[in-house]
Amino acid sequence: MKEDPDRYLVKRAQCGDTRAFGELVQKYQKRIYELAYNFTHHPEDAYDLSQEIFLRGFKALDRFESKSTFYTWIYRIAKNACIDYTRRRASHKNISFVDEFPADDFLFPSGGTEDVTMRGLEQAELGREIRNAIQQLSPRQKQVFILRHYEGLVLREIADVLHLRVGSVKAHLFSATRKLRELLTPYLEH
Repeated sequence: MKEDPDRYLVKRAQCGDTRAFGELVQKYQKRIYELAYNFTHHPEDAYDLSQEIFLRGFKALDRFESKSTFYTWIYRIAKNACIDYTRRRASHKNISFVDEFPADDFLFPSGGTEDVTMRGLEQAELGREIRNAIQQLSPRQKQVFILRHYEGLVLREIADVLHLRVGSVKAHLFSATRKLRELLTPYLEH
């Protein structure tokens, strides 16, 4: 049976080959960044958080035991880092004016029609409403929802990452979906 290339890279990295770990970072940096962005909603914060995640992974590499895939393992580290970020952010409430306004390309589209501009503004507004609604979920519901709908993990993978039973994952996903539907229905009925 052929060995998993990630495990081979991990073994090399555990023996001191930093380039091997760099290959793992390169392979998963986009997915980890996207996860971080789903928690931060700010590109710079997501970049910093994703760097922190990989640094934590590098420091803990000697504890990787190949019981799971490398991605599942680094994802657990990412999940914990995102929870830490959420806690830090909750204790330092920042007001960001960037989130209050659509991007410049929606305000001044190049060569677009009025109809395209309105659709762009509506999509930007809907995106903000969805992000705001997701922020109102409990931390566990938010994790499960993001893992399922933004990361595309199946229920078993989510259960492995969060150390839950599949039934618990289903319950959290159901509750998250129901709450989001309640929060977004009035907005979507217009």
